[in-house]
Amino acid sequence: MFRTKLQPKILAAVTIALLFAAGARAASAQVGQPWTDRGYFNLNAGFESSSGTLSDAVTFTLYGEGGSKRVDQNVDSGALFDFSIGSRVWRNVSVGIGYHRGANTSDATVTASVPHPAIFGLPRSVALTAGDLDRRVRAIHLQVGYMIPLTEDVSVHVTVGPSFFRLTQDVVGDLTFSESSPFTTVSTAPVIENRSDSAAGVNIGADVTYKVWESDAYTVGGGMFLRYSGATARIRVLDNEVDSDVGGLQIGFGARVRF
Repeated sequence: MFRTKLQPKILAAVTIALLFAAGARAASAQVGQPWTDRGYFNLNAGFESSSGTLSDAVTFTLYGEGGSKRVDQNVDSGALFDFSIGSRVWRNVSVGIGYHRGANTSDATVTASVPHPAIFGLPRSVALTAGDLDRRVRAIHLQVGYMIPLTEDVSVHVTVGPSFFRLTQDVVGDLTFSESSPFTTVSTAPVIENRSDSAAGVNIGADVTYKVWESDAYTVGGGMFLRYSGATARIRVLDNEVDSDVGGLQIGFGARVRF
């Protein structure tokens, strides 16, 4: 079962639907224009639009009294590196494989209520920020595509298929406490842990290529892609696993080679 946030999912679905509508219109106008290359290679740098929060709260017992800990960590958009390669298998139909890697950093807000070592019912409040927590997302995309040559120099490649994600995420996995007299405050330090999970999802998108140079063996051009690729991973923060959406709406620009 895939878990995604409703608003980004609707935005992605509408965007890709518009792409397919434009592609279908272009295809109807280009009936009979074949794709003659044997295959393609795309190399891109881009940006991924995603957001979310990793939040967890737990209770604990210290000095015979109950306390609490809470972590709230934002997950933001970031840059990505992307490439794909594939082959024409029948007329304008292609099969291919792609890979993308995204990275960013974020901060976590940590709060706690820590029991007093000598006075019952007089907890100390703690608030701090843990910064520069790394997040790395890698994904492999299997893609079935349809190439639509619009002109001699411009083509649109529409693709769809499954995606397989690997998320590596730094989180605040625990807190350490240290006491010093007169115990009015407590020193607290976050324990940073590295968590990971795998998830499967889908990808759907379109790539526009403009040819700038060609030889008898291959052509070189530039282009851009717009793609939705997403899934939901599970990441343990303090003691509990929470959902973390990976992927999202992606846009990228780069080089195109047809051979």
